[in-house]
Amino acid sequence: MAALPPAQPAYIFRGHTSQIHALRIVRHNSRLLTGDADGWVVCWKLESKRPVAVWRAHDASILGTAEWGFDKLITHGRDNTLRIWQLRAADESTYSTLLPADGPSAHRPKPWLLHALPVNTLNFCAFSMCYESPAVNRQQGDGIEPDRGRAPPTRVSESILVAVPSRDDKKIEVYRFPDEKLVSIVPRVQTIDTGMVMAVKLLHHQLSNSIIVIAGYEGGFTAVHLLHLSSQKTGKSIPEFAKLIYLSQPHTQPVLSLDASPDAKMFFTSSADAVIAAHRIPEPPLDIDHSVLASPNNRIDNKIVTPPEAQTSTQSPQKSSTPLTNQATPLPPAATGSGDLCSSEAPTHSSQPALSFSKKPISPLLPSSTTPGAGLSSLLSSASSQPKTKPSPPSVFSTAVQPPYKTAQTKHAGQQSLCVRSDGRLLVTGGWDSRVRIYSTKSLKELAVLKWHKEGVYTVDFGAILDVSSLQEVTNDISRDAKDDITSQGGEVLPQGHGAASGLSRLQRQREEQIQTKHWVAAGSKDGKVSLWEVF
Repeated sequence: MAALPPAQPAYIFRGHTSQIHALRIVRHNSRLLTGDADGWVVCWKLESKRPVAVWRAHDASILGTAEWGFDKLITHGRDNTLRIWQLRAADESTYSTLLPADGPSAHRPKPWLLHALPVNTLNFCAFSMCYESPAVNRQQGDGIEPDRGRAPPTRVSESILVAVPSRDDKKIEVYRFPDEKLVSIVPRVQTIDTGMVMAVKLLHHQLSNSIIVIAGYEGGFTAVHLLHLSSQKTGKSIPEFAKLIYLSQPHTQPVLSLDASPDAKMFFTSSADAVIAAHRIPEPPLDIDHSVLASPNNRIDNKIVTPPEAQTSTQSPQKSSTPLTNQATPLPPAATGSGDLCSSEAPTHSSQPALSFSKKPISPLLPSSTTPGAGLSSLLSSASSQPKTKPSPPSVFSTAVQPPYKTAQTKHAGQQSLCVRSDGRLLVTGGWDSRVRIYSTKSLKELAVLKWHKEGVYTVDFGAILDVSSLQEVTNDISRDAKDDITSQGGEVLPQGHGAASGLSRLQRQREEQIQTKHWVAAGSKDGKVSLWEVF
């Protein structure tokens, strides 16, 4: 039986003059965003394979792109700025289609700039975003993956969360837009030097209705943190601290990329070594008490016991009127194990006035026999005298370094970019060896190798898995929401890639539907070209 001929790309996008560092298939497979090392962003129409908007979004390399709703795009550049642009389909005719290769000096109108956030980009880590509203309120089972920055079928919430590296490059900051508010901080791991943050993923955990942050680090570590976002309900302006719920070191080299399955049960990491690792995301309890997560000083839920010499220096200056000294027994030596991995900056922040709320009594966490008024401060103040209470049950989260669920030795070092398809069945990687490889998420077996580029592939992305019926539902939702803005925006608002009934012929709509329902893979390379592949 003759071997099949090598696969060939469906199209090659040319027009950039420097290497492609970011790309994203957006607007339900009707547009392709590409960003290069000079800060140029090109929005391509997949049906015609032609640019519809070209502008220089940043003064340095583009690190990442995403979409927010059906009319906003997010770009992240190495000029220490994250920018959010308004780019409506109805306005595409007003933008320049002159590609960067046609001359950088020509004037090109920019989309309306809605937000600009100064961020740290010294560690080359791109941002991640998700919608603040729970994923369970969005359309499910239709191939739409909201946690990857896909446009929601309806405007359940205008708010999004964006995770970026902090000025301390071992931390992560989470901001809420459109109010540009810092709502959470993912602290560094205290007892292990993970190195700086190299990759980040922000997504909803659907079963527990929680938001988690997955981080990849320079030392080959990866971690999962649980966010607590109570400030919106309480009206407080103090950012909350995330809690570490999983830690692993599957790699010997820095983590280059990571992505999660749409159901938030698994995530995958690639590195400068030749290993691809699969990890199971711990399931937070459905009735988790988020008040415990409000500050890193609350360590009761982590079952952390500080050594006696450290307890003396970290005691609260305000002791409770009812100490627990005579009600406790010494804790076993095993309780003093590797629990402090998630106790980030406990000594530092315990003395800050802004976090004094963490020292209020936490009655639900104490035994029913505890007298009123005994809280965390009394527990810490009595620790040096070796309390004699029976220890609480261990936490459901393990903060020790755990092995990954599964690893695959690919023998191909430097898998720079990794992306999971919206149906959760496949993942794709782009490597320094110029190959695009497709793997099964279940077995991590290599299923296909796509070869066209002559230089390293820096970024890859899957198109969403869509069908005609789901496209029609999404189009109707977007059209209905867009009608509310016609008066203020002026002109006709076109749905993403479909066009209004009076604007495009039935034949063209069918052509666009055929393009949008195909299974696409896009890859951007050091050679400045973008290859588009149709896969199974």
